[in-house]
Amino acid sequence: TIRTEEDDVGSRKTMRDRTGTTAGMSSSAPFIILTVLMLLLIEFINAVAAEEDGGGGDDSASSSFYSAVGDRLSGMRALLQSRPGMLINMTIRVVIAIAITVNLDIFLKLVVTPVLAASIIGAVAAPLTFFLGQALQPVIHSICFYGFDDPFVMAALEATGGKERLAKLSKTGEWHEMGTFERYFTRWCIKTSAGFVVGFAGLSAAIPIVGPFLTALLAGWAVAWDTVYVPLSGMGKVGFLHQGASVMKHFWSYYWFGFWAVLIEEIPVVGPVCHVYNVYSATFFLERVYLNNSDVPASVVSIFLGGKDKEL
Repeated sequence: TIRTEEDDVGSRKTMRDRTGTTAGMSSSAPFIILTVLMLLLIEFINAVAAEEDGGGGDDSASSSFYSAVGDRLSGMRALLQSRPGMLINMTIRVVIAIAITVNLDIFLKLVVTPVLAASIIGAVAAPLTFFLGQALQPVIHSICFYGFDDPFVMAALEATGGKERLAKLSKTGEWHEMGTFERYFTRWCIKTSAGFVVGFAGLSAAIPIVGPFLTALLAGWAVAWDTVYVPLSGMGKVGFLHQGASVMKHFWSYYWFGFWAVLIEEIPVVGPVCHVYNVYSATFFLERVYLNNSDVPASVVSIFLGGKDKEL
């Protein structure tokens, strides 16, 4: 069999593409493994604490965790099933977000990284591009789910009865409806600002493995604020200054809720689904923080800690 030069070039290109794709997947593996180990460690610590307090030990801790997460997933599934249009909308956006994330990751690893690595100056920035796609997943999700998050969190509040309870916190005792200026301009400014914070924090992605955790630590609070902006306005906290004061007052609650939200959104492939879960969980976060509802864990970390907020 005679092999032509074109065949050799095609074979080398195919091998290079496969190698690049494999490298892209393997680069995310340490982060996924470390995240899972970290979550298991927290559950183990909670189990030990529960045993010392006489709370039933491992079985009690595990059952409370899986029960809380299972209840939220069941509630989210029931909400989406009751609104077929919203379910279809979410499915399309999840597929688009996954496609963008995968293609961006491949582009950065197969095109941008080799080009930068070829130069002396660019070689310093090459590691940044290798992990940047993973760190910017929350920004991609924010863009892909623009126009979905706010209606979804409001639908969740109505389904859980949280809207009626939170409305009592406003001066009038009724839910505040946003005006045109706030709905489009102020809301857009908050969302854009949160994206810039995540993008800036994403520079820490140059640090292998630890980078995604630093991104979540630095940008989580801004993502949490962006997620609950519309409900906060409905509660009577209108405008940037009023909401900013509320966020600062409950900063550590926002900080930890946002940290875990960003962290699980950075997990490759399943990140968009985690984003939807975070938006749904925001309803419980609001009740926990503003209504002191101790029966509602505010975030993933609160579930691990037996429903208690982690404050510093």
